[in-house]
Amino acid sequence: MGSNASSESIRTWRIGRAVAGALGLLFAILYLIEGRNLDIGRLNAPGPGIFPLVVGVIFALVSAGVIADALLTKDAGKASFPQGEDRKRLVTIYGCFVLYAVLFNVIGFPLATFALVTLFTRIVGEISWLKAILCGLGTTCLMWVAFVVLLNVRLPMGIWS
Repeated sequence: MGSNASSESIRTWRIGRAVAGALGLLFAILYLIEGRNLDIGRLNAPGPGIFPLVVGVIFALVSAGVIADALLTKDAGKASFPQGEDRKRLVTIYGCFVLYAVLFNVIGFPLATFALVTLFTRIVGEISWLKAILCGLGTTCLMWVAFVVLLNVRLPMGIWS
């Protein structure tokens, strides 16, 4: 009986992992399709389409790896769904990402990114608000320099335009 329950648990784990990988792969493909109309540019002058292409390909490869892992792994390992405070933290983090995606074009890259990084570091890192705000500000500035200044990517400015 114990062996049968154990093999059923491994089977359930493998199916769940394969489904998660398949969903990730589906989202990666949809992301790549959405970004296909953006100009990729050249190696010395990348266009706005380079970021969605790189992210989409990496996301697809990671998702394919999750699927392969689920199909090839014989042992499920120890995994459990978070409980209590950890579950609240997990739901809050996912909520932050959903809110970021919804508000990105509305309030713009600078404010949305600052808010996401600040909340994320405050919740996950369990650090003070001052440190979280500084981290949000620093990360937003670094991303601005990398994408807007160096790569010349146009990002939505929302209320800042």
